[in-house]
Amino acid sequence: MDFVKFQNKIVYDEAILTKNSRAKILGDLNSKGSIVRGITFGNNQGSSVQSSLDLQISGKLSPDISILASISDSNLPIQADGYTQTLEEFDKIYLQLNIKQNSILRAGHIDLLEEETYFARYQRRSLGLRFQTKLGTENKTFIDVAGGVARSEFFRIRFQGVEGNQGPYRLSGKNGEQFITIISGSEQVFIDGILMKRGENLDYVINYNTGEITFTSFRPIFQQNFITISYNYTNRNYSRYLITGSVKHQREKWRAGFQWFLENDNKNAPLALNLTEEDQKILADAGNNQDLMFAPSGVISEYDVNKILYQLKSDNLGTYFEFSNDANLTLYQVAFTFFGTQKGDYILKQTTNNGRVFEFVGNNLGDYKAVRKLPSPQKTQVYSGNAEYNLQDGKIGTDVSFSNYDVNLFSSKDAVENLGYAARIFGYKTFKKNEWQGTPSFEYQHISSQFRILDRINDVEFSRDFNLEQEFNGRTQNRFIFTFLNKWSATSFINYKFNYLKEENFYKGLKNDLDFGWLKGKFNTVGNVSYLDTKSELQDTKFARAALSTTLQGSKGNWSTGGSLERNVKNFNQTNLLDVTSFSWKEVFLQKQIGDSARIKLLTKVYFRDNDSVQNNQLVNRNQILGLMLESQLIKTEKTTLNALVHYRKFYYENQTDVQIFNRDFVVGNLLYNQQLFDNGMRLQAFYELGNGQEAQREFQYIKVIDGQGVYKWTDYNGDGIQQIDEFEIAEYVDLAQYIRIYTNSVRYIPSNKNQIKLALFVNPSIVLKSENDFLKRWNFNLSLNSQNSFFKKDKVLILNPFEKNEDQILKNQSFLASAQFNPTEKSGWNGNYRFSSNTNLINANFSNEERDQLSNVVNVGYTFSKVFRIDWENGLYQLQNASQLFSSRNYELSNIESKPKGTYKFTDAIQAELSSAFRQKKRLDGEEFLKTIDLTGTLQWERKKTSVRANFSFINHDFTGNNFSIVGNQMLDGLKPGKNQVWSLFLQQSINSFIQLDVNYEGRNSGERTIHIGSMQVKASF
Repeated sequence: MDFVKFQNKIVYDEAILTKNSRAKILGDLNSKGSIVRGITFGNNQGSSVQSSLDLQISGKLSPDISILASISDSNLPIQADGYTQTLEEFDKIYLQLNIKQNSILRAGHIDLLEEETYFARYQRRSLGLRFQTKLGTENKTFIDVAGGVARSEFFRIRFQGVEGNQGPYRLSGKNGEQFITIISGSEQVFIDGILMKRGENLDYVINYNTGEITFTSFRPIFQQNFITISYNYTNRNYSRYLITGSVKHQREKWRAGFQWFLENDNKNAPLALNLTEEDQKILADAGNNQDLMFAPSGVISEYDVNKILYQLKSDNLGTYFEFSNDANLTLYQVAFTFFGTQKGDYILKQTTNNGRVFEFVGNNLGDYKAVRKLPSPQKTQVYSGNAEYNLQDGKIGTDVSFSNYDVNLFSSKDAVENLGYAARIFGYKTFKKNEWQGTPSFEYQHISSQFRILDRINDVEFSRDFNLEQEFNGRTQNRFIFTFLNKWSATSFINYKFNYLKEENFYKGLKNDLDFGWLKGKFNTVGNVSYLDTKSELQDTKFARAALSTTLQGSKGNWSTGGSLERNVKNFNQTNLLDVTSFSWKEVFLQKQIGDSARIKLLTKVYFRDNDSVQNNQLVNRNQILGLMLESQLIKTEKTTLNALVHYRKFYYENQTDVQIFNRDFVVGNLLYNQQLFDNGMRLQAFYELGNGQEAQREFQYIKVIDGQGVYKWTDYNGDGIQQIDEFEIAEYVDLAQYIRIYTNSVRYIPSNKNQIKLALFVNPSIVLKSENDFLKRWNFNLSLNSQNSFFKKDKVLILNPFEKNEDQILKNQSFLASAQFNPTEKSGWNGNYRFSSNTNLINANFSNEERDQLSNVVNVGYTFSKVFRIDWENGLYQLQNASQLFSSRNYELSNIESKPKGTYKFTDAIQAELSSAFRQKKRLDGEEFLKTIDLTGTLQWERKKTSVRANFSFINHDFTGNNFSIVGNQMLDGLKPGKNQVWSLFLQQSINSFIQLDVNYEGRNSGERTIHIGSMQVKASF
């Protein structure tokens, strides 16, 4: 306990801060934030250390150097309700030094984005340094160098939207990992090549912890939408360093540059991996073949009731693992890897709190194998050079890149496959005559089969435009592009584009595009035509697209009409059968847009769509869609806002069988209303939303963490020594909080109808009534409502009622709060408030529902007799009901009554005392449990200058009838025992100086058995 005995010495010895003012230490810098260091210990828990840092600094270090810094860091090692237990990736460190006018030095978490180097575009995040500078004035040289540690992996996923499904959509890792944590802010989301924006009132929201993205009602999702998402996710396999940089020189007539990208795993510094010599030998023998990078996963383990263990069996079926809890056998802990249907030897049999149990069913008859994937350390190097020369009204240029990509640093095999290159040459020239302007351009690209593309070269829709599986398929690629853009003043244009794309010995594609537009009077017409003809070893395709629209501009709006079509036919060469992904559709629309900057904005669109798909080896009409879209800003004034958005799609099926199978009619929309009335004496905010999507049915388990840093506690109610899910509860005291809840790797999505409503109302009656009555001025009224619901989607298009209850409900979060506040004045010491709250939560966990309803009515009345003495009296009625489909022990209904008078007396300006008593009665309505509680509590507080001391002691007597060793008993007793209980605490807060503060806290309790002691100390420096 030396840190207690000599605490003053430590604080004062560490800091000359105590002898200097804040201004002397920080000088001209502006700072904001705090540094916290603390320790917690007790006789019912182990010791734990807490530290956090939140600091922002800005200002000048010297006349030529300015600083901008933002640092946040916390050592909390857990992340509950996700797939990870680490918060490491959520810490932020950023430091920037501006040196004179030409140089910038950055340190910490750095976002690296390169978009100008044609063959080496990338997006990465690292922890390190970056230096940028500019040399010269007329002839300029730009230098950009960065180096650091990269603890994330970049990946891009592309998929087609599901009709009417707003999400969530699951993101995965590059090796097929289904449960990943996304680096915050690293994602880029495109729909049909258009970049989306993150936000509840924008296009999408994303849960970085579970790796799931959901699109809002402002961006409906249709089957024809192609969604591309790139992101960085956490990677804990190997320590990885990242070095990037560029040198660019620019003159009046020409420019040139050189860029480099080096991303390298340290094979001798694995992070979360524990590779044995046998594992390393497997990797060394595998070369670049990912299918050979697997190792046996069975490891001998001692018997542990909290582990899923297996015995090794051999019989006529072979050698395999079988689940066992026999402590007398040799047991193994085994990891299983998913390979696909009938590509493995095991199936998932059941899920318990400790994990999943697998069962052997025979070779290639299951989905899993008893092996583990061995991640290989990798190296990526890309060096690029480019040059451009400016012509009169034109330009010519070239780009060259070389790559060295080694997928397995443990092996020297297949090294010849590591090297690749890419190059291109391009140019354009503009010719002018009278009002005509023409710009022909050309480009030729060559990419070798072994070249490593870091992110992407072309736009996100390139693979779809050319009917490719992906942008680059590991085959030598040649591409020639010719365009001819023609413009006539500002009234019309025609742009022709020719593309020839060849993948060596596999694919040839010819693509012609024509874009055009003209403006004549009040009419503006634009359109495009595209035709792709491809021939490949696997299949030949023909892809035609066209679109045309005309807009008539009016004084307060415009009319638009037009249509578009796509027809993509893919034939397999060997069988002459149509690929099932072939399709055709046609769409026409009529649109009216009204704009009035003062009050009204309206967009109405009606469209009809006809869809063909493959059936009996031909494209046949499958359905038609009638769509209606309405987007309106009906009112926008200083006091009133009313916005509405609705999108309705009605499906008409040609085949009656499809009508029975599919239910794709859906409505997505929202209504936003804000109103200020009676000189702001009444304020109303309302938001209503309808949507469709899917809900995740998850399994979770509880894992133990550092004492005092969890959320839940475990009580072995049935005495079997095995942790069951229904034995975990939220801990009442910090020393009991030893577990967190995380999701397992089992999740199932089910289609759903969704709705939500949010409402907030504030009323000041004296302003509303324009009254100067003193009594009326003392009142305030508040009301808030929040209801979010999901229902299993069956035959209903939508569910309008946000309070509907039925058996198909799979998610419900509803809360209602109403309060009335009566405030005291200098003339009258009476005050009071009334609160009514209702909360209902329905969650689906472990594939079963659990619902919790809470209802409370609370009245508090107080009177201030003088400046030194006041009394308060709080009375409450509470109801609590919990219902679980899976666990009968979690089914209960409680009715509670509480009365709590309190008196407060202020002896001096520094000393204040509180004395309160409470009478509580809790009754279980569906059982025998009954509780009467007497609670006597005294509090003494002393404050003077830089010191604050608060002491609290409670005597709690529980007169309990029933089974206290149960979930219901623990709920009623608030974690204490029947009979006499004592709970006490002592808190000391000492300000060392203007920005250093010391907190010491001691808590204790006794319930007739041993006394529990908990102590903590924390030092906080505020800036």
